[in-house]
Amino acid sequence: MKKDLGYLGECYVQLELAKRNFKVFKVFNLGFDFLGENNARIEVKTALPSLNRSYKEKVNKIYEYRYWQFKLSTEKERNSDFFVCVVLEDLEKPPLGYFIIPKNAVGSLGRSDMIAIFDSDIKGEFKKANKEDKHQYFNNWNLILNFLKKEAK
Repeated sequence: MKKDLGYLGECYVQLELAKRNFKVFKVFNLGFDFLGENNARIEVKTALPSLNRSYKEKVNKIYEYRYWQFKLSTEKERNSDFFVCVVLEDLEKPPLGYFIIPKNAVGSLGRSDMIAIFDSDIKGEFKKANKEDKHQYFNNWNLILNFLKKEAK
């Protein structure tokens, strides 16, 4: 199931980039999924929602919120230039959207081995609990399309 979920996400990302006339090439054993025509290394992460419930005794209320968790599992993956987080409602529907997150922004989003996306991030509602406004990465394909690799000197 996990492998199928990942493959589904890769297909959606490839389709979105093709709509923008941007070519990507599938790579194997390099720690990222695609190499863009501009040499951008792209790692695709796909998740279904989880539900969190918490009870606040002070106000006698149960709070619920959905979130998507994307694990950055290997050191090789961290060599990617971009992480594209595919946010799925379920397997039968197209994605709710994509978060195109540059490598250098991952650490400021919370844990360095995990990216968490909340409903509020999709809607663009900035909440105190969110470390950074992730909505700036929502469906922002220009981050990849306009990527210029800095050459080592």
